[in-house]
Amino acid sequence: MTEQLQPDQPEPEQPEQPEQHEQHEQPEQPRPWPARWIYLLLITVAVGALDQASKQWAQHDLQPVRQQRVLQGYVKFNLTYVRNPGAAWGFLAQSDESFRRPFFLVISCVAMVFILYLFLRLLRGQVLLMVALALVMGGAVGNFIDRIRYNYVVDFLDFRVGGFKWPTFNVADVAITVGVIFLFAEMFLLPWVRRRAQDKATSEEGS
Repeated sequence: MTEQLQPDQPEPEQPEQPEQHEQHEQPEQPRPWPARWIYLLLITVAVGALDQASKQWAQHDLQPVRQQRVLQGYVKFNLTYVRNPGAAWGFLAQSDESFRRPFFLVISCVAMVFILYLFLRLLRGQVLLMVALALVMGGAVGNFIDRIRYNYVVDFLDFRVGGFKWPTFNVADVAITVGVIFLFAEMFLLPWVRRRAQDKATSEEGS
């Protein structure tokens, strides 16, 4: 019996399905923080005013006696009047004034502009970073005023621990130091704490 070959029948065309675009949920973007400029102004003015008031006291009351002893022992704390034309540890203190004065003024201006740039990029919720930058700005402004007025910085806080003497400093230096500590905490310590908390929460959910 001969098998009859049937002509190939074309397969029915399937209607084209419209392409479905995957919809990805956009992560919520941090919102801007306009009020940060008010906080910057308040902290900068407060630090600058406190710094200048303490230096005025040092100029008028401490300068005649040069030093007042406050704490004696292994840890010593004195109020010692010092005119510092350079930076910490006498950096550039002996250099020519024609170089030293514009150098420190330019460095101060560059630092303050950089702080404003970082402040411009702050987002809502970055409170510690905001406080850190504002403290550094306040300290920079306080010492900048000194260099404009006197061509030197007034220092009077004098700490010694055993045989080690820390360079004499002022309120502006304290604000800058605390601000830098906050910056390091924001950059390194807080991310580590958040990661530990996230890892702990993940392990608790898995158990």
